[in-house]
Amino acid sequence: MPEPRYPTLEEFWKRLEVRDTEPDLRAQLAQRVRREDRGTPRLGAERGAVAAAVAARLVPGSAVPPEALAAFLDETYDRQLGRGDERVGTMPTPELIPAGLDLLGQRGFTRLTESEQDGLLAAAERGELHGGERFESSVWFRRIRGKFLLGYGSDPRAMVQMGYPGPSYRPGHIWLDRGEVAARVKRKPGYLRL
Repeated sequence: MPEPRYPTLEEFWKRLEVRDTEPDLRAQLAQRVRREDRGTPRLGAERGAVAAAVAARLVPGSAVPPEALAAFLDETYDRQLGRGDERVGTMPTPELIPAGLDLLGQRGFTRLTESEQDGLLAAAERGELHGGERFESSVWFRRIRGKFLLGYGSDPRAMVQMGYPGPSYRPGHIWLDRGEVAARVKRKPGYLRL
């Protein structure tokens, strides 16, 4: 099995320094690694526990703890992070996300087996989970999954797990040809520098 390209978080940080990545960006990334320490103050403890359990099922095997993904959801569930795609007749996202977490909480989601949790989430994805007027479980599922994936991708631990070297070099962009990419993968002399 080939050696991972970016095996450790320490190497990730070292590469950011070598690339002269802006200090404020490095500080922001460092905060993301400790996101789970902030908990879920806006959603509350019960919803936060359900959110962490859902994250564990939707992003299995993640280097990012489910509690960190729940904290990301807590920070962003009522903000647009991408396109605005609210549907007429459906609860707006700031109401939809907590309503879905409440619905799962009422069904004892955190006490279910993994298989039962997967079944409940599959039902939500198919739109078969009923939670009252204007609640559409398939929309809830897509939105919460999207938030968790955004949270995952924005965390340096996930960047290392995915093999992403982190934010680019100094302002501007450089194109690397296939030979240069191959040399960097093989860690030939100078692979940390341009």
